[in-house]
Amino acid sequence: MATFLLTWNPGGRGLAESGLVAVLRGRWGVGIRRTGIAPGDRAFLLRQHRQRGLVAAGRFTSEIYADEHWDGSGRVTTYADIELDEVVDVAERLPVELLRTEVPGVAWNHLQGSGVQVRPPHDRDLEELWRDHLSHVDR
Repeated sequence: MATFLLTWNPGGRGLAESGLVAVLRGRWGVGIRRTGIAPGDRAFLLRQHRQRGLVAAGRFTSEIYADEHWDGSGRVTTYADIELDEVVDVAERLPVELLRTEVPGVAWNHLQGSGVQVRPPHDRDLEELWRDHLSHVDR
């Protein structure tokens, strides 16, 4: 199974701050990625811009598919269906400052969009850090 990062801009369209709930199901844009995601692959949701950090994790439930862009422009973009069932409040996010230190194999400050794969052994490091983080937060 592969591990991917999904990005979330809380100031943009789509999921609002109030939309961050216990379980997120639906489709998520995977940027320019066209292949490589399969059902069961791991997905982590990274909040961008302010209060950056991981706020959710779960699994992909589909492969990548094309559909109308979420911005309503009529363009086509790529999505994959997800179920994020490990969700923390933004105040309890796993901060990007810690991610940079503990999982340095990922360009945390230079992610251009969703669908970035976290390659071994960094995927295991990320998973371990997330598990430890969840054991210390109230969900």
